[in-house]
Amino acid sequence: MKRGTERKYPSGLRALAMALLFMFPGIGGHFRAMSQQRDTLLTLNQCVAMALENNRKAVNARNNVEAAVNLRREAFTKYFPEISAIGMAFWANHDIIQYNLLDIIELGIIKNGKVAGVQALQPVFTGGLIVNGNKLAEVGEEVARLRRQQTENELRLTTETLFWKLNTLKSTMEVVETAVSFLDTLENQVKVAVDAGLVTRNDLLKVQLKRNGYMADKVDLENGIALVKMLLGQYVGLGTQGNIEIAAEMPGEVPQYPSELYTPSENALPLTSDYQLLEKNVRAKTLEKRMEIGSNLPTVALGAGWYYHDLFKQNHNFGTIQIGVDIPLTGWWGGAYGIKRRDLELKNAKNELEDLSEQLRIEMQDKWNNLTAAHRKMEIEKLGITQSEENLYLNRMFYEAGMCTLSDLLEAETYRKEAADRYASAYGNFCTARAAYLIATGR
Repeated sequence: MKRGTERKYPSGLRALAMALLFMFPGIGGHFRAMSQQRDTLLTLNQCVAMALENNRKAVNARNNVEAAVNLRREAFTKYFPEISAIGMAFWANHDIIQYNLLDIIELGIIKNGKVAGVQALQPVFTGGLIVNGNKLAEVGEEVARLRRQQTENELRLTTETLFWKLNTLKSTMEVVETAVSFLDTLENQVKVAVDAGLVTRNDLLKVQLKRNGYMADKVDLENGIALVKMLLGQYVGLGTQGNIEIAAEMPGEVPQYPSELYTPSENALPLTSDYQLLEKNVRAKTLEKRMEIGSNLPTVALGAGWYYHDLFKQNHNFGTIQIGVDIPLTGWWGGAYGIKRRDLELKNAKNELEDLSEQLRIEMQDKWNNLTAAHRKMEIEKLGITQSEENLYLNRMFYEAGMCTLSDLLEAETYRKEAADRYASAYGNFCTARAAYLIATGR
């Protein structure tokens, strides 16, 4: 078909296609979905957003937050009165209460009857169990949200790692293809020289063997790319069958030194979810100690009720006002040990806060060192590309002038390929290290 011309379809086929679209509106979307499944082009931000939305770990983290919210709401209902109702009817085979009157006559009462009642009890004082229980439930909800943030951070880092791993493999594939193209050209030149009797067939075999080695490398790279695509597709919720393509390129210039990303660890520490979880743990242990103390204090409740019974062949109902006091007289025998145990748990939580805070600062510094080292290595590898390309150019000129051997030229080409491979790997490591540092500092 010529460029700029339009394919002409028979009118009958066109009419059939239009009829199908009107009869089955979803068929067009189905074909579009199939097309997207064949070639899904994703940016890094799209991959991260899809992982946070679709990954099962993210779904479970959201479910845990919802469960914590419901637990807090359940704890709040303890402030309200407890209302209960009871009803019972019975029939006995003989009177429940029997009297023997002077061994002359036996009297019996209550052979059947009905009993019903409704009562409400309002807790007045529970030793702080309800108040502190609600506060503890609020802490649990905050912990669930922080753990969800932790999960999302892990998903971000893993997604970026897979993304840049795929980009590195694709860049390496381009390097290999460039090397194969160079060897193809060189092979043709050597064939001409062999036919002319200028070089031996051994030189041609060297080029062909080198090319075969690169073709074997392409097979491994194709398998690696396919595997990482499957991992990334599964991670972002597209399954393992979709053909994912990423929108990322290897930059021609080295990115700037990431000095603007640095932040002092003491400023970043309160922003991290790990540190906030340690603080919530101290808060939770404090509330648990208060609840342990409250469980050994008296409880007071006020109540009211309405009752009805029909036990003596008559309907009778009445109301009551109630007050209940529960004093655990022997509770302090074991309660003192329970309070001491909670106190030790609280001290351990405070020690963990101090110890792990120091470890988090060390981790931040380590992530910063990794980031700066990755940038320095990237600069070195970029310089290596420039040097190797110049070396290859000179050796090619020398070879064509008869001033160096074919082995020298092939070695120079190997240096150029290895330098490009190392730069691609260094750039991927830099991007991953940058994401790891930002997450470690609460960003």
